Amino acid sequence: MTIETEAYVLREQTGTTGVLQAARTATAALAHFDIPHLIVGGIAVQEYGYPRVTIDADIVVPDVLEAAELATSDIAGPLQRVSGVQDKLRDVRTGVFIDLLPAGGIVKKGCQVPFPKPSVVSDQLQLVTLEELISLKLDSWINSPLRRLRDETDVVELIIRRRLPRTLKLHQAVLASYLKLWDGIQNEL
Repeated sequence: MTIETEAYVLREQTGTTGVLQAARTATAALAHFDIPHLIVGGIAVQEYGYPRVTIDADIVVPDVLEAAELATSDIAGPLQRVSGVQDKLRDVRTGVFIDLLPAGGIVKKGCQVPFPKPSVVSDQLQLVTLEELISLKLDSWINSPLRRLRDETDVVELIIRRRLPRTLKLHQAVLASYLKLWDGIQNEL
C-alpha cells in the first residue's frame, strides 16, 4: 500500500474524511484572497506517511487575523469564526475546526522553532517540508513532554516508516532530540 493510499484508507475507515474536506475548503478560501498557506499538524503527518487520526486542520498563514476575516467574509459560506477565538475557524458542513497558525511565530512560550513562512498561493494543499514538520513536532514535544506525546510518536513513526537519515537537516534547537530518538530506534532494531 502506498503512503497516499494509507492516508486515504485511514480517513475512510475512521470517518475523518471531513478533515481533509475542511482543509481543502479553507485553502480554497485563502487562495481566493491571495493568501499563501502551509499545512502542518496531523494532516501533514498523514500525507508524509504515518496514517494516524486527526480531527482538525492546522494551517500556517502570514497574518492570522486577516486570514480569519477574509476566509469567513461570506456569512453564508462554509467557514465560520469560532466565537471568542481569533485563530480558529469551523467548517459548518463537516463540523471540523481549522486552526490558523502565525507564519514566523510560535504558539507556546518556550518553543524555539517558528512556523515557516508560506509563499505559494494555491487552492491545493501546500504541505510544510518534512524537515520543518519534524522540527515543529519535536519543538512542541520538548516544551510539553507529557501533553504532546503524540508529537514525539509522530516523529518516531516518520523516522521508521520513511527510513529517515540521521543527517536530516532540522532546526538546531531540536537536533539533539532528533539524534537521541534516531539512535534509540536503531538500538531497538
